[in-house]
Amino acid sequence: MDGPTYAVYSIPTIPGQHHIVQYKDLRLQALQIDPQSFSSTYERELSMTYDQWRARLQSRDKATIVATASFQSSERLSWQHKWVGMITVLGPKILKQFGFTVPRSVQGGSHYAFMGVWIHPSHRGKGLGRRLISAGMDWTRADDETGPPEERRTLLIQVMKDNKPAISLYSSMGFQSIGLDEGNESDSTTWMGMRLDH
Repeated sequence: MDGPTYAVYSIPTIPGQHHIVQYKDLRLQALQIDPQSFSSTYERELSMTYDQWRARLQSRDKATIVATASFQSSERLSWQHKWVGMITVLGPKILKQFGFTVPRSVQGGSHYAFMGVWIHPSHRGKGLGRRLISAGMDWTRADDETGPPEERRTLLIQVMKDNKPAISLYSSMGFQSIGLDEGNESDSTTWMGMRLDH
């Protein structure tokens, strides 16, 4: 049996029930496997209601893009589809709403977006990170088209300092380390950013 076939697609602004259920499962799985990579906890999100999960996906200033693996089941002789990765891109309105703090060195021009990427360990090294980040960049560029050119966003990402493969990937896609002022340093994470051009 051949390996899985991968696809990347955006969850619609008005998600279906299957989107909500699968997103919840993937997010809880991510929180259990890599808790240090998130600003939330498995216990907190496990207690969220269905309506809270739906509201999380419905924001118009946010994109959730997922990677799926499709493979043929030997027992059922049918295709199975599993969500194995995701990227979330948060626009400036939602960041401001939640009091999100970015490094002071990029606060001057308040036009920035933030993205977070997670891929299941079993599916890393398959090119999914690059595909998800490219899709997140495309969404941000398209969302920027409604504003004047001088308000094009800086796309930010926060990464664990010891995650060398991720830092290498982001660098290869044009992200650069951001110089941090006192008070923005972290022992475990670093910031990277990219000014998006059209």
